[in-house]
Formats: sequence, C-alpha cells, structure tokens
Amino acid sequence: MNIKFLKSKKGVSVIIFSIALTVVLGMSAVVVDIGNVAIGRQKLQNAVDSAALAAVQELPNRDKAKDVVDDYITKNGFTIDDVKVTFSDDSTELLIEGNKNINYLFARFLGLKGKSTKCSATALTGNIGQALDYVLFSGSTATNLIINGSQMYVNGNSHTNAGFIANGSKQTITGDCEAVKRVVVNGSQMEINKKVSNAPYVDMPDFSEAIRVQAEKSGRYYSSNKEFSGSHLNVDEPIYVDGDLTVNGSHFKGKGCILVTGNITFNGSNLYDSTKDSVCFYSKNGNITINGSNINLNGIVYAPNGSITMNGSNQTIMGRVIGKTLVFNGSHLTVDGADANMGGIPSKGARLVH
Repeated sequence: MNIKFLKSKKGVSVIIFSIALTVVLGMSAVVVDIGNVAIGRQKLQNAVDSAALAAVQELPNRDKAKDVVDDYITKNGFTIDDVKVTFSDDSTELLIEGNKNINYLFARFLGLKGKSTKCSATALTGNIGQALDYVLFSGSTATNLIINGSQMYVNGNSHTNAGFIANGSKQTITGDCEAVKRVVVNGSQMEINKKVSNAPYVDMPDFSEAIRVQAEKSGRYYSSNKEFSGSHLNVDEPIYVDGDLTVNGSHFKGKGCILVTGNITFNGSNLYDSTKDSVCFYSKNGNITINGSNINLNGIVYAPNGSITMNGSNQTIMGRVIGKTLVFNGSHLTVDGADANMGGIPSKGARLVH
C-alpha cells in the first residue's frame, strides 16, 4: 500500500469535510436568521394589531389615539419610529404601518446584514351591537330561549333569534318579548308587556379582541385555568384568562371585564359586587353556569358562542344576560336592565381589517 497515496487521500478528505462543514454551517445560519426574521415580523404584527384595536377606542380624538399607539408599540419592545399612523377623513378608521429592519445574527458573516419586514393593521369603529339593547338576548337560531320556574322578574326588553318559551308561574317581563319564531307562554300569573313573534334577526356582537389587548397591556393575563375563591377581586382593569374560570364566593368591585376563552362557573352563595360598579363576565368560546343562592352581580353576563344557565334561587343580575342560548331554572330570579352600568365593556365596537 502506498503510504503517500493514503496521506494524499486523507488530506483531500479533510479539505472536502471543511468545505462541506462551512456550507452546512452557513445554511444553518441562514435558516436560523430567517426564523428570527419571521418571529420578529409576527411580534411586530401583534404589536400593530393590539395598538390599532386599543387606539380606535379613542377616535375621533386623533391625539389620544396616537398616544395609545405609541404606548402599545413601546411596551411591545419597538419604537414609535417603527410605525406610521394615518387616519381616515372622518376619523372613524386608522391605519398603522409597521416597518422594522431585523439584523441577522449569523448570516452577516456571509455578507448578509439583515432584512426589512413590513406589516399593517386597519381598525374601524362602529356600533357595539344592537344585542346590548336587550336585557335578555339569545343569539341561536336553532335553540329556543327557555324560562322555567317561578317568580322570575325581567325589567326590560328581551330578544331571541329562535323561539321564546316560558313555563312556570309568576313570571314578569316589563318590556317587549321578541322572538324570530313564536312566543309561547305556559303557566299562571305570567305578565309580559308585549309579545312579538316573527321579529327581525339581530346579530351577536364580538368585542373580545379589544378586551384581550387591554388585559394583556394591564398585566392581568392568566395563560391557564384560573380559580377565584373567597377573594375580593378588583376589576378596574380587564382580566384575561386563557382557559376556564371558576368563581367561588368572591366579591367584585371596579369597572372592567373578565374575558375567559373557556367556561365560567359560579358556585356557592353570597357572591356579589362590593359596589354598584359594572363588571362584564365574558366567555369567548365556552359556557357560563351560575349555581347557588343569594348571588348578586352588577353588569353583563356574556357568552356569544355558548350557553348561559342560571340554577338556584335568589339570583340577581343588574345589567344584561346575553348568550347564544339561555336557560333559567329556579325561583326568585331577577334580571334588571334599568339604568344598567355598561362600564365593563368597550365604549365602541372595533374590528381589524388586514
């Protein structure tokens, strides 16, 4: 065996390996940097979306809206120079354009400095929704709004996009009772101001994104299931729970919203608001169940994509009950929408248009 030949082959192998390693490392560096650019762009997009939804609440005051944009952008790790804000002529719409140069970490050794990433978000103001004009609102077109029990009192108008059925005794609705289908009343001492069958369909509003970004900004954000037990909860700022929420015997104060992606369950007795402030209990995708007695809540119980079920006695909601489906079981149930405080929800509707 020729020793010189073997040494020559070994030397060639080292050279080939070095070249291959350089190519692999270079490609890896480019892949890592491309990933960083994608992550950076998504972070910028999220910041722009959040800023747009929050700022649109301040229109038509452009100065306040711009201040909100600056606040959200800087708190998300960017600078005000990274975005440009423009408004529509009637100040009902704003456009935020983001432009950020993201430097490469590794690929710059190959002569590549970085990449400019761009994104935008347009937010529109609008009416927050006709559904909130009703004390009771059921958005389902397939499931009837059903009231079972005795001594239920509803002070205000009600609407269902399906049929309305009341079973029991001593039930009172002081306002109009609207149903896209039929209004059926079974029982004794049933008092309804006006029964309206074949009523027009009413859309269900959705302001979850506006509340989510407000909650994330305020720091009251929980990334998993949450339980409040025997606590005095201040809701002066929005609270966001990415999961299910269980509330046991807690007292609430402040004006704000608790937004939950999953189910909300109230258990026990003597659950109440410590003040006359308004709290919106909002289940984005789940159900809301109220179990127990001597429960007194001020504000809005809201489940646009799920059911709201009230089980028990001596339960009072001073505000609104709005859900895809509503079921009432028990006695001495009161929903009073007269002069209800609506401070727990955004003052305007808002939506993004990309």
